[in-house]
Amino acid sequence: MAHAAASLEANLGRATRLAVQIGGFSFGMWCVGGMPVALDPEHEPFLVRGEAQNRTCDIELDISWAETLDLPEGEPSFLSGGLWSAYTSSTGTKFYFASPAVGAKPYKAAWFDPRFQRGHVVLNRSAIPAGQAIFPLEYPLDELVMMHRLALGEGIEVHALGLADNDGSGYLFLGHSGAGKSTTARLWLSEPGVKLLSDDRIILRQHNGEFWMYGTPWHGDAGIASPGRARLSRVFVLEQAPSDQLVAISQSRAAAELFARTFVPFYLKGSLQFSLEFLDQVTRSVPCSTFRFTPTASAVEAIRHARV
Repeated sequence: MAHAAASLEANLGRATRLAVQIGGFSFGMWCVGGMPVALDPEHEPFLVRGEAQNRTCDIELDISWAETLDLPEGEPSFLSGGLWSAYTSSTGTKFYFASPAVGAKPYKAAWFDPRFQRGHVVLNRSAIPAGQAIFPLEYPLDELVMMHRLALGEGIEVHALGLADNDGSGYLFLGHSGAGKSTTARLWLSEPGVKLLSDDRIILRQHNGEFWMYGTPWHGDAGIASPGRARLSRVFVLEQAPSDQLVAISQSRAAAELFARTFVPFYLKGSLQFSLEFLDQVTRSVPCSTFRFTPTASAVEAIRHARV
């Protein structure tokens, strides 16, 4: 488990309250008294501060200890092949997290109701060194909660770079690993008035008929993670090339390119159908192009020229 960086005071006599806001959703955590609660650097910009952190959140979580944790009987609905597994039923979804680095038993488990509005996170005391700072929503749990809540009809998460230009235009850049998302992010970093949301994970949601991009804590090589948002104006599929060129693509291909980079919990009832319908609406409403580019400042001007 990663070490948390920005410690928050834990009161031995009462529960500790912590709240963050990501993608337009607030996450409230009541942590049992005495737990050494902390916030990692990635979530610092997303922290809800002051009295607002005590308001009821969209997703409320109780955080507590267990002396040990065991995997449930039966086959999981999904095995990540890494840290986590998921078990779904009519009563909700359960996640279990395990790593050889901390022993054979799960070091953390989380249970959620079917609407992902309430949950209970339990930490295995025997697997976590005494006094180690803890962020209860430590990755990948934070992203899993978001992905599942979105899949219930509220949006999608895509593997992409998102930014807002100085005129408010919102650009979403897609690409396979190595296609140039982080390179593109760095090209825009020095541009006045530009707000970069994330260089790796973007949340898309619809509000009043418009599509909006939200930044996330889950950044890529460029290390960009912002709590901001921007209205989606254009979608670009990145391809590195000897010269800059924008090529319009069909609505069906644009939807396929987005779907290939969308995080969908296929085992959650209705999630696949919703995601396909959502992407169909996005690509019917927002212009989509392939952007063949050179990693120079000319790429920025090529995009801006296209908005005229």
